[in-house]
Amino acid sequence: MKKPDFKNFFIKIIKPEDKISSGFALVSKYRSAIMGFAALWILFFHICGTVITAEHPIAAWIEARIKRFGYGGVDIFFLLSGMGLTYAISKSKLYVFYYRRFKRIILPFVAVALLKAHTDHWSVKWFFECISGKAFYVNSIYMFLWFVPAILTLYLLFPLYWLGFRKTGGYFWTGTMILAWFFVILILRDRIRGDLFGFLNRIPVFMLGVLLGDLTKKHKGVPFRRRAWLPVLLTAALGFYMLELSNFKSYYILVPSSNCFLPTLLVAGSLPFLLAKALNELDRHRFTCIIGHTIGGILKFFGLFSMELYCLQEWFAGQVKPKFEEAGWTPLKMNLVLFAEISALSFAGYLVFKYFWKLLEFICRKTGGLIKRAVKRSA
Repeated sequence: MKKPDFKNFFIKIIKPEDKISSGFALVSKYRSAIMGFAALWILFFHICGTVITAEHPIAAWIEARIKRFGYGGVDIFFLLSGMGLTYAISKSKLYVFYYRRFKRIILPFVAVALLKAHTDHWSVKWFFECISGKAFYVNSIYMFLWFVPAILTLYLLFPLYWLGFRKTGGYFWTGTMILAWFFVILILRDRIRGDLFGFLNRIPVFMLGVLLGDLTKKHKGVPFRRRAWLPVLLTAALGFYMLELSNFKSYYILVPSSNCFLPTLLVAGSLPFLLAKALNELDRHRFTCIIGHTIGGILKFFGLFSMELYCLQEWFAGQVKPKFEEAGWTPLKMNLVLFAEISALSFAGYLVFKYFWKLLEFICRKTGGLIKRAVKRSA
C-alpha cells in the first residue's frame, strides 16, 4: 500500500495557484464555485428575512439589494447550463446526453414533489400534472419549482438548437435567434400569460451561455488583456443599475417582466467572469491563497448539491418558518437555523441520489453482462 504523503497533502492546500489570464479558462476552472455562489444567492432570496434595521441605512440598503436581486442566480444557472451543454453534446451519444442531464434533476424534483403532495394534500392527478410540466405550461410556471420544467424544456430542444448553431456559425446564429426571440416576445406580449415571461425572458441568457461555451472550447487558452476586464466590469455595473431601476423604481425595460431579460442578461454574462477572476487573484498570492482556497472550497461544496438546495428550500422553509415565528425567534436566528438545516438535508439528499444512480448503473451493467454471456452460450 502506498504511504500517504501528508506533507504534500497540507502544502497543496496553501500553495498559491498559477495566474490564469484567460477569462474563459477562469470560468471553466471555477464553474462549480460559481454554481455554489448562485445557489446561495437564490437561497438568500427565497428564505432569508430582513436582519438589518433602518438604524443602519447603508447596510440595510445593501441587504435589500442583495436579497431582491437574488433571483439573478437563476440566470447564472441558465448561462452555466448553456456553457456546459456545448461540452456534453460533443462527448456522448444523444441518449447518453439526455440520460445524464435528466438524472441530475429528476430525483430531487420528484422527491420534493412527494413531500409537497403529502403536506399540501395534492391529488394524484395534480401531482402528475406538476412533475410532468403540464401545470407549468397550462396553469402557472410558479405552481411548483418552475426552474426544473424550464431547464428540461431547454435540454430537450438543445440538440436542434445546436444543429443550427454548428451549421451557421455561433455569432450569426446566436444574434439571429435572440433577435427572433425579441420580436416574437413583443408580438405575443399581450396574448400569453404574464407569468410565462419569467421563463421566456431567460432564454436569451441560455443562448448566450451556449455561445460562451463554444468560445471556451475554441479559445480557452487565449489570454484576456487587462483592458478586457473593464468592459466586463462596466457590463456588470450596468446590469445592476438596470436591476435597481426595474426592481425599486418600476422602470419598464423593453419586454414584459423587465426585471429579467436585459438586466439579468448583463449580470449573468459578466458576474461569473468577475467572480472567477477574483477567486484566481486570491488563489495566486501567497498571503491570500488560504482565503481563496477556503472561499472557493465552500462555494464549490454548495455547488455540488445546488439542485437539491433549490428544490428543497421553499418547501422546507414554508413548513418550518411559521413555527419559528410563533416561538418568537429573531430573523437572524431563523436565517441561520434554516440555512444550516436546508444545507444539511440537501447535502444528504445529494449523497442518497448520487449513490442510488451508481447502484442502478452497477445493476444494469451486471445484468447486461449476464445477458450477453447467456446469449453467447445459447449461440
